[in-house]
Amino acid sequence: MEKKRNKTPRRISGKYLENAALHYLQRYATSAENLRRVLARKVKRSCAFYKVPEDEFHPLIDNLIRRYQSSGLLNDKGFAEAKAATLRRQGKSRRAIEAKLKEKGLGRADIETAIEKSGGEDEDDFKAACAFAKKKRLGPWRAKPLNDPKDARKEMAALARAGFSYDVARRALEYRGEDEDL
Repeated sequence: MEKKRNKTPRRISGKYLENAALHYLQRYATSAENLRRVLARKVKRSCAFYKVPEDEFHPLIDNLIRRYQSSGLLNDKGFAEAKAATLRRQGKSRRAIEAKLKEKGLGRADIETAIEKSGGEDEDDFKAACAFAKKKRLGPWRAKPLNDPKDARKEMAALARAGFSYDVARRALEYRGEDEDL
């Protein structure tokens, strides 16, 4: 079996960091903190290879991020709202959305605002739970009828692991299609 050759990291410069940041922003919507982590990883890898101290590049990263925020390329609030809406449509619970946005380095205020704009009420959580159950073929969307009470507990556990409260999970699993807009 052939050994995988590791790619030699590029030397870090201001121009390289700027190009890397712009390339990342063209491909992905992101938060300022997440972009900082991506660039810091590149710096760390390169500095370890070339045995150069990392500290001299952190101010460059900070300046880039400040510049992109002031120009509007980086907008944490807009990113949070778009990501929360996407996650809600995918059937993610409020807790799962909070965790994902926190993981991306967003602040508490931005997370709360984004969740409220994406529909933070129980009814929206119920719709998300129904979307999740439909995607996973649980509850009324299962292929075969329930024969064993253990299966019902397993379905409830799947919704709980996805971050839905007991009441919301129970309602989604007992849903019989009263609302057409789900």
